[in-house]
Amino acid sequence: MTSTTSSPLRHAVIGVGAGIFNLHRAGLTLDDVQVVGVSDVVPNPGQERADELDVPFYLDHRKMLAETKPDVTVIITPHPFHAALAIDALNAGSHVLVEKPIAVQVAEADAMIAAAEANNRLLAVNFQHRFRTDVQAIKELISSGGLGKIQRVTGVQPWLRTAAYFRQAGWRGTWKGEGGGVLMNQAPHDLDLLCYLVGLPSRLFALASTRFHAIETEDTVTALMEWPDGGQGSLYFSTTEYGPRTLEISGTGGTVKLGEGAPVLERFTPDLLTHMAENPGPFARPQSESGELPLPEAVEQGHLAVYKDLHRAIREGGTPLASGRASRQSLELANAIIYSGQTGQPVDLPLDREAYGAMLAGLIASNQ
Repeated sequence: MTSTTSSPLRHAVIGVGAGIFNLHRAGLTLDDVQVVGVSDVVPNPGQERADELDVPFYLDHRKMLAETKPDVTVIITPHPFHAALAIDALNAGSHVLVEKPIAVQVAEADAMIAAAEANNRLLAVNFQHRFRTDVQAIKELISSGGLGKIQRVTGVQPWLRTAAYFRQAGWRGTWKGEGGGVLMNQAPHDLDLLCYLVGLPSRLFALASTRFHAIETEDTVTALMEWPDGGQGSLYFSTTEYGPRTLEISGTGGTVKLGEGAPVLERFTPDLLTHMAENPGPFARPQSESGELPLPEAVEQGHLAVYKDLHRAIREGGTPLASGRASRQSLELANAIIYSGQTGQPVDLPLDREAYGAMLAGLIASNQ
């Protein structure tokens, strides 16, 4: 898997006509990258972008993979196509970078990871927010024990959308087109950060509803979660509410809040476990100190960071920060929340893949 050569890494793009392509340009124009081909099922603007890049354009991605033999295949199609396309590329001997979410259902992600491992190739997902300095600072704080034992996680994530947004594309807000609503379209980055920072919950219960949008899928969700060590939390997502998006993580050593601006950290002295056990006062509060969490020196962020991280892993060995295996967690969490919201029952993780697949198939069939 390791490549020590200094020759450019040959890249191909599937879904080059997608609007998000422009965010990938920085990674595709790095000095150590050579774009060798692009494909899309629609000729334009795919052909126009191929002309801009001075590379061949293909309607058939398999023909492109066979003729160009890329080192890396970048997949930026809608996520219902991610699994099949990624497996084709991996089986062709290419590493893969796929847009978020990794797939529609976690069983597909399992198959993608298995194909990567069988072919000794890397699979990475475009979760660029992992590279943010504020996220990295919180990750280091938690990993070093700076928050003590995590007790609570609270996320409030309004992602307001209008009716015009859903009218732009008929697949939006449909079970067949997205496999979910706010959880599959707007929430993936937030779900990924939660899993990256505190891990995947072991149990959850969710309420999901379609409150104000004329769509098939959920526009509002609240989930209650429990982690293996007993920590608890809640998540709220909605495309019908406007306001700040925040994530708060509270432990026995302090609380950190991630939102707009630098994260705010409140530290407790002593740790609450010591305070509760040893302080003689029945209602005593710990000493606390609040301030902005110091951030590490700025490094590459955004899509460019994802590309450079994948290239590092290819050339030097190792695992991308947003590997397929790590990125599967957020999809499993989204699927589990949808499943609980649809069934009205608590869900234990790992999620029952077969049961989820059957439920999703039923939802798609009933809305045809």
